[in-house]
Amino acid sequence: RFFGRNGDPMTEDSQAWRYRAAWLIIIGGFALRLYRLGTQSLWYDETVSAYLASKSIPGLIAHTAGDIHPPGYYLLLRLWVRLAGNTEFALAFFSLVFGVLLIALSYAVARRLLGQTTALWSALLVATSPYNLWYSQEVRMYTLGAALGLVTLWCAWEMANQGIRGSGDQGIGQSTHWHGVVGYVLAAALGLYVLYYFAFLLVALTLFFVGYLVMGHWLRTLWTWLLAQIAVLALYLPWLPIAWRQATSPPVPPWRGFIPLHT
Repeated sequence: RFFGRNGDPMTEDSQAWRYRAAWLIIIGGFALRLYRLGTQSLWYDETVSAYLASKSIPGLIAHTAGDIHPPGYYLLLRLWVRLAGNTEFALAFFSLVFGVLLIALSYAVARRLLGQTTALWSALLVATSPYNLWYSQEVRMYTLGAALGLVTLWCAWEMANQGIRGSGDQGIGQSTHWHGVVGYVLAAALGLYVLYYFAFLLVALTLFFVGYLVMGHWLRTLWTWLLAQIAVLALYLPWLPIAWRQATSPPVPPWRGFIPLHT
């Protein structure tokens, strides 16, 4: 016998069964997403993705500088198209890959935070969610953004807990396993290049992280977090003026002014 993450006693047989169940859920989720993939013609937003993936890199970047989404997804899709082709199936399969990865990441994050039973339910809900099924078959950036969000969350949790476990009289470099920091910086920066709204997730994570550490009196680890945010900002700096312009004066205005509460 041994204990699970939250102290739940589990036999080796039950542990092996739960791992098999997790794999079955992931495989089942893949099958659901593969069913009728690419059978429908592309709608307008998807054709924008396909069109941008066919452009040169300078042309793609110039177009997205005036569009509602940054260039990250389109650049990756452009590479994918050159490897897999530009049929409806091939284009949508790129989203499917991250939709399936999202199931596995949901399982991993939930297992880390809440134990394996909750992780199985989390994976099952994501695998069968009509919302996630839809976006796993759409030629857009949303499954990629969601997957990067969970990677960012995982790495943020690693930073917090590794810093706390290794703190004391040690310095920052000794108290932190830097793979969590590097993973956070890369996933967060890429997420911002994929989806402008990714910034809201980073704000929420920062508020949680600061509160979590301050309540635990682990102020030293906050410096590591601050350095990580500076690194993310440095990687995003080339696109930051464009992102600011898009937020304050969007080309396709999702907001222009405050909507009255009664409306």
